[in-house]
Amino acid sequence: MKIVSANSHQEKIKIMEKEIVLNGPPSSLQGNIQFENIESDPLRIKTLALVAKNKKQQKGTQDFLRFSFRLRPGEQKQETVNHELPPTTPPGTYESHIMLGEQMHKVKMIVQPTINIEVFPTQFTFQNTAPGTTHVAVLTLINKGNMPFQVPELKHAAMLDMDLLCRAFGKGFREKGKDDLMSTLDEVTRNLKENLTDWVSISVEEHNQIVQPGDSLLLHINFTIPKNAEANRDYDGNFRFWDKDISVVIKSHRETTKT
Repeated sequence: MKIVSANSHQEKIKIMEKEIVLNGPPSSLQGNIQFENIESDPLRIKTLALVAKNKKQQKGTQDFLRFSFRLRPGEQKQETVNHELPPTTPPGTYESHIMLGEQMHKVKMIVQPTINIEVFPTQFTFQNTAPGTTHVAVLTLINKGNMPFQVPELKHAAMLDMDLLCRAFGKGFREKGKDDLMSTLDEVTRNLKENLTDWVSISVEEHNQIVQPGDSLLLHINFTIPKNAEANRDYDGNFRFWDKDISVVIKSHRETTKT
């Protein structure tokens, strides 16, 4: 069995399409190619080189389409190809070519706009739940897409007493456990409403700044404990930054008095 690669036996296969179209985000371009084995020997297809038209690229600078399939003598087969470009490749249409002996086939790569960010860390722990206290979470934003990313403005975040549900149900069953179920659930609901905090005031110091593809930026997220929070309780919550969830745990702080 002969192996078709970027450096050998490419003239032994035929591609039915004159123009091959690959479409998608830069890290996952996809398209279909119809192959034919025009030889009397079985072939294994590994790689095909992508070259610029009328230019012979130097060894080591070529890009490749990668495959892993076999063709019997005279067999035709359609294969799906996945091709990867650098993730920061700008949106647009790019052209390259495949040379199979004397055959030249255009490869059109349509790169779609892609917003892809990474933030870390995604978990924070602070101390002091006194109402009005402001905590600052510092995280790193990396733009892994191919479009400039504008840092969004955050509106609010949720914060819950870590023992809220246990306390509400425990009190509800102790207070109304001998009554009917609806009375018990009414007491649970009342307790939940009494102990539910307001929305957390939250802001990003760097909002509206632009992060170019491949760049990173430190973000400072300020959030303030609601006025109806209890200084002696523990809270946890989360806020959404674009498509990422950031979790926050805030533990109460009790000063000890020396005697």
